[in-house]
Amino acid sequence: MILLEKKWRLPDENNGAAAVANEPDDPSAKGGEYGNLSPLLTRLLISRGIKPSEADAFMAKNPQEWHDPFLMNDMTVAVERIFTAIGRDENILILGDYDADGVTSTVILLSFFRRIGVKADYVIPDRVSEGYGISDALLKRVEEKKPDLVITVDCGIANYEQIETLMQENIDVIVTDHHEVKEELPPALAVIDCKRKDNTYPFSHLCGAGVALKLVTAICKKKAASGEETASKLSSITEETWRDYIDIAALGTIADVVSLKGENRTIVKLGIPILNHPERVGLCALLDLLRELSGKPGREYNSIDISYQITPKINACGRVGDVNVAVKLLLTEDPKEARMLAGKLMEDNKRRQDLEMQILSEAIRKIEGSEETIHSLQNPSMPIILVGEGWHMGILGIVASRIVERYHHSAIVFAKDTGNEGLLKGSCRISGDFPILECLKYCGDTVKQFGGHQRAAGVSVEEKQFEAFRKKVSAFAEERNKEEDLQFLQVDQEILPSELVLESAEELRDLEPFGEGNKEPVFLIHQARIADSSTCGDGKHLKLQLVVGKKDEEKTVDAIAFGLGEVEKMYVPGTLVDVLVRLSVNSWNGRDSLKLMVVDMHFAPVGKLLWDSPQVLEKLYRNKIPISQIPKLCKCKSKEELLPTGEEMGILYRYLRSTFTDKVNLVDVPLLSRLLTGNVKKPFHAFKIARAMDIFQEAGLVSLYRINDERLCFSLLSVQSKVKLESTDTYKALYG
Repeated sequence: MILLEKKWRLPDENNGAAAVANEPDDPSAKGGEYGNLSPLLTRLLISRGIKPSEADAFMAKNPQEWHDPFLMNDMTVAVERIFTAIGRDENILILGDYDADGVTSTVILLSFFRRIGVKADYVIPDRVSEGYGISDALLKRVEEKKPDLVITVDCGIANYEQIETLMQENIDVIVTDHHEVKEELPPALAVIDCKRKDNTYPFSHLCGAGVALKLVTAICKKKAASGEETASKLSSITEETWRDYIDIAALGTIADVVSLKGENRTIVKLGIPILNHPERVGLCALLDLLRELSGKPGREYNSIDISYQITPKINACGRVGDVNVAVKLLLTEDPKEARMLAGKLMEDNKRRQDLEMQILSEAIRKIEGSEETIHSLQNPSMPIILVGEGWHMGILGIVASRIVERYHHSAIVFAKDTGNEGLLKGSCRISGDFPILECLKYCGDTVKQFGGHQRAAGVSVEEKQFEAFRKKVSAFAEERNKEEDLQFLQVDQEILPSELVLESAEELRDLEPFGEGNKEPVFLIHQARIADSSTCGDGKHLKLQLVVGKKDEEKTVDAIAFGLGEVEKMYVPGTLVDVLVRLSVNSWNGRDSLKLMVVDMHFAPVGKLLWDSPQVLEKLYRNKIPISQIPKLCKCKSKEELLPTGEEMGILYRYLRSTFTDKVNLVDVPLLSRLLTGNVKKPFHAFKIARAMDIFQEAGLVSLYRINDERLCFSLLSVQSKVKLESTDTYKALYG
């Protein structure tokens, strides 16, 4: 069992959000320069750095932030070359990527060119055999197509040699990308990437699909401004034709988890209504299938729904199937073909899920079967590093994310590259503030290649260099060793009891779309009392009634905590908790009501050191403070209140046997104490459990390793004969 408490990161006091939450008389809390907005929404805008002058535009239903595409470096050159290609009836080849951003980027350009009768084709690399970008293997496929002009989308910026080869073969190349730029730009005819050091564009966070949309916008604008028929194929194009592709660009923008501010916000906000009522036959078929499965034929999808329900299906075929299925789905105009292709995407996604569970199970066995890995968790900055035999390359990133969620540490997951003997390819996913790119750079020659961004990265390491790589990562983590690198939940601010109303949830909709850079707000409710709790969803989830506020303003609210059903006994009625929640609108039988979605819960202080700060007592004990002195420090009546009795040790051991596995269990002792207390209805504070576990270890009942003053790792051992706890050194020292 894994029973770990998530860390919370409260608002930075410097940004004023925490202060405003506690000072309702503050002018900004009443609205102030933000007009008639509620105090809650005002505080959120302040905490997110949205100025009063920007508030209306940020919350507008029809955002207007849209820059001239010709402000982008090399855009003029690119458009002129495309006009020439159209005029000469040349062959244009779109070179994309296998993820949802690459697919949507490809579809935007391909559908635009085909719409105006241009001879356009595309290639997308196979994730396993060809890898990301323009590999040498993919280069051969490109050359076989005999293009006159190659346009890359969502890739190309790192492929200097391959682009040089194409240019030398008189194949012009236009690079459109959004990834980090290397020291030297590729020798293409035009390089459109707002990460260029000499970037002249006002917004640098577009994804690949966003850049592709800007290229289409530039072509439309150039045609409208010219006032002449440079090419007859452009006669049907107007300056606003680019808007026909904003739904596909929104899909790519959400999928690539780029910041939903600026132009990205414009793309997604304009695109979501179209995505919910699409004219594209393929999207209609996919949405019909999803709505049928959900049992909600009229369901409307917001940005969060799209990121969890739609984009994974498009990504799945690039991970475990044929990426061309997604491209064809978004291009087809045949309803029967669309239904068939949508079904294939659903099948690929199911296969992806099955592979994910299989690989994750193997990964967990590797982690929890390795003392070295478990011991390394003492250092919060140390990533978990794994190599799997036969693991599918397309699943590594997802598995790494699951490992981060489970163990709260960063993860680097490798598999052998089937196309390159002796090479390991890995995906990195980040916990907390761990600087993965800085770490990979520190690894120097032990890394063959790496790239990515602050939350996720890819890395290639030769097998013969793997141990050297692991040692380098370990050295980097040892030098860093920061608590901030553990996984945390970001809290927006405290919410007042008076603000827990339907109107608050409805008002928060004005902040949508939510995503990277504009997360769905998470609010803290202090000192809520659990009035009632019960499981639902076959015992998987927990329904709660929470009493919030002081006596003069007390109110009861309903909440649901997904995934907490198995620890229901931890949250018994009467328990005080600090709760993180999201506010949403629950619609049922034509009526709307407030619904609180529990993100996480911590036990609120009860005013006793034994329960509120057990790590303090643990530290004292580990520092050899005499056990006779500790009761005074924690205001216990006697040593007996501090230590477990023989009966209590029996209760604990039987509970461990019935609840935990004989393999590795990773637990925060304060949480274990709450879970045990709720199940046996007898108070077991963390110090009691820790001392009992020390005795069990010496008696050969458990294998035990202490991660820190709160967290320990243990396995239950097989015992053939009766054990005398009284004979252990710890028992004698405590009770002698």
